[in-house]
Amino acid sequence: MSHVPYSQEISRAHKGCFLFLLDQSYSMEEPLNGTGRRKCDELAGVCNAWLGNLAITCAKSEGVRDWFDIGMFGYRTDQDANAIIESAFQGGLAGRTLVPISEIANNPVRTDTVTAFLPDEETGEIMEIPQQVQVWIDPKAEGGTPMCNMLHYAFGVLEQWIEENPDSYPPIIINLTDGESQDGDAVPYADAVKELATSDGNVLLFNCHLSMTAADSFLFPASGEILPDELARVLFNMSSVLPESMHKMAGGLGIELQPNARGMAFNADGVALIKFLDVGTKKAVLR
Repeated sequence: MSHVPYSQEISRAHKGCFLFLLDQSYSMEEPLNGTGRRKCDELAGVCNAWLGNLAITCAKSEGVRDWFDIGMFGYRTDQDANAIIESAFQGGLAGRTLVPISEIANNPVRTDTVTAFLPDEETGEIMEIPQQVQVWIDPKAEGGTPMCNMLHYAFGVLEQWIEENPDSYPPIIINLTDGESQDGDAVPYADAVKELATSDGNVLLFNCHLSMTAADSFLFPASGEILPDELARVLFNMSSVLPESMHKMAGGLGIELQPNARGMAFNADGVALIKFLDVGTKKAVLR
């Protein structure tokens, strides 16, 4: 019987790997559609919440199990348009490339108090509830968008990880950006990353475009022809076709996908961003 791709159980013996590529260009100062918050703030908040939730998922009675290695990378340019590619982790994890989830759980930079706006169950009125959130990454926004440099760097990181974990569930890359590549055509670099593979399947590359435009979002489209502009079609071409297991995960979240749907979101607001991360990562986590 032939092996079914993307079916490897994630364990300490067969770890998973997530790589987040965070656009830190100047336009991330703009407000994200529907939130009133800067894109860079919303992105950092969602990523910090995701890290906290993953740490909880991996926490067992004996401690946090090292089921995952996580990379969080920011990409931007300096004033001379030179690419800056660096770990987005702060504090004790600063400069680290891939970090086991147990070390992430034990090394937040700080704990912030934020205000959550939740409806009262009895009256329906919106209440302001203070909540404690752990922080690992902070927002940045400067310079341009060196996406080719970022994908080239990601290739090197994952090539080494796959050498060390050849039979694991394939790594998943989440590229979160608000613009087009400014250092060349990113598609060949995306294709090279997607050619990397473990024995369980090829690396999966998801691309999410964050927008300040109040227009329809496209979430997991199955065709580039329906997309509104050339940037959207480029991101579509860069993105992996979703495995069948992720189709089922999306259905459980109320997202009906067409055959050959790709791991892409265009014109995403805060709600679409969270759904995008849920579909892209939960199937690997909830195995």
